[in-house]
Amino acid sequence: MKKFLSVLSVCTFLLALVGMAINHFPAQAQAVAAYVPHGAAFITLMVGTGGSALACVVVPITDIVLDDCPNPGGLTDLHVIRRRDIETFPAAGADKVTIATAIVPKAGCGFAKWEFAQDSGEVNHKSGGDAGNQSITHELNVYVPRGAASTDAVIQAALNGDFVVIGRDSNGNLRIVGDERRGVKFEHDYKSGKKGGDKNGTDFKFSGEGFTHVPYYYTAAIPLLEASSGS
Repeated sequence: MKKFLSVLSVCTFLLALVGMAINHFPAQAQAVAAYVPHGAAFITLMVGTGGSALACVVVPITDIVLDDCPNPGGLTDLHVIRRRDIETFPAAGADKVTIATAIVPKAGCGFAKWEFAQDSGEVNHKSGGDAGNQSITHELNVYVPRGAASTDAVIQAALNGDFVVIGRDSNGNLRIVGDERRGVKFEHDYKSGKKGGDKNGTDFKFSGEGFTHVPYYYTAAIPLLEASSGS
């Protein structure tokens, strides 16, 4: 009996080592499995019993690397369109996060450029919800200085709107907040300030919940609204 338990312990230890190897080296494990009889089935079994997410691996962990290039924060420009004014919203590519085909607005429509204060813009996304029911929240924030009738007219028109927004980050990446199925809502918070050194302006916020993807990377041209078309 003791001999049997000893053999069982050794087998358990070896299986644990194999499981760790599969978890830490998924690509190599898949390659080896192709040359071993029943290798794929064995890996599937190990994935199921060990709780590994190997079967769902899309990007190998080795693709997440330290990059020593400059990495500034913030946004440099912002473009806004109402979701109802989009004729065609292209699908993301094979990576599920990049759109390389241009968005097509309806006739007479396009993205309007919104100006904002330098070093005040940001794109955020985060996961939320209970396990098994998680989704992603999109958020884009900018600050517009001064109180002005022209700014307030835009605010008035944007309330209760459903938008798709493109922001360019300081690394040159275009990020899309919202998509063809679910837009982002607009919120604002204006403060005149109390003292001469206080900020006098409006915080703009676009946000939405329940997305199944991060804000897309967009590599095509932005179809702009003609100046004569209004905003």
